[in-house]
Amino acid sequence: MHVHVAIIGLDRVGTSIGLALKRYQKQPRAEHTFTIIGSDPKATPMKSAEKMGAVDNFNRALLKATDNADLVFVNVPYGDVEELYARLGPELKPGAVVLDLSLLKQPVIDLAAKHFRTNEQGAPVAYLVGITPVVNVSGLYSGDLSAEAARVDLFDEAEFLVAPDSKCPAEAIALAEDVIRLMGGRSRFMDPVEHDGLIAATEGLPALLGASLFYMLNRSEGWLELRRMVNPSLALAMQSLRHQSHQDLFALFTQNRENIQRHLEALIGTLDQVRDALADPGEDGEFLKLEVLLNTVQGEWDKWDVKRYSGKWEDVKEPDPLPGPLGSLGGLLTPRRRRDRDEDES
Repeated sequence: MHVHVAIIGLDRVGTSIGLALKRYQKQPRAEHTFTIIGSDPKATPMKSAEKMGAVDNFNRALLKATDNADLVFVNVPYGDVEELYARLGPELKPGAVVLDLSLLKQPVIDLAAKHFRTNEQGAPVAYLVGITPVVNVSGLYSGDLSAEAARVDLFDEAEFLVAPDSKCPAEAIALAEDVIRLMGGRSRFMDPVEHDGLIAATEGLPALLGASLFYMLNRSEGWLELRRMVNPSLALAMQSLRHQSHQDLFALFTQNRENIQRHLEALIGTLDQVRDALADPGEDGEFLKLEVLLNTVQGEWDKWDVKRYSGKWEDVKEPDPLPGPLGSLGGLLTPRRRRDRDEDES
């Protein structure tokens, strides 16, 4: 069966999606092939994705890239999401499924309800499912998020958070699960509101800290020398400013404001604790409070690091995959056999 796919946004994640789908169709027993059209505001990522074999063709024009698409991946900066759906929603092919990778899910669900076409009964004729890839360890510590940094194995054994609207048809959700499986990943379902609360800590708070850190340093007395001393430790801490515009950050912070405020208050309390530990050498001058704090952090980090690399968070049986009878697509996308992992998980 042949599927027409559009990938809107060709950074590392978007290009890796194309590579993973193309890898699947090369398998001897693959039951599906894909024509993949890529789109990006910049020419370089589109040309790179085509050269790497992630897309068959590309078109900067949104509606031309998505014309006749059965499956659309939306992977654009968060500040561009509202305008994109205002343009794309009314033009989607009936029966199309949009897999949205936006950092926040509930606001995008609301945009889909506002802009997607409906039939005479008021039901949408195309469907949106929010997904968030949690990349595997091969890409975890890389600061290069460009198309050129894409990897065919970026999603192998990786979790995808699937956060659909409660009104989303089961067939569309099952199709999303099938596609994730074809890319080498596995699905973990989550309520959109819960997703947005957690993403405030993993994406929103780091972006806010990076912007605040640069703001503070830029206004310090030593900036004329500091600006020339930036190495990876500081650059990676501030990399959100390289990959997201101020409009993206403004939308991300304000549309998830209460959740970010909650995590920020907790962090301020922790920083106060660290500051106090630094200020108190103790009677023997050995800074025991600071040593205890850092020892605790290191121990907990080590336990997390082992689990993150192994992917084994809990010893529980994975649920059976859901069926997917979405027209001629859902349920027919067969899982590929996962390769054995031989990494040391001790």
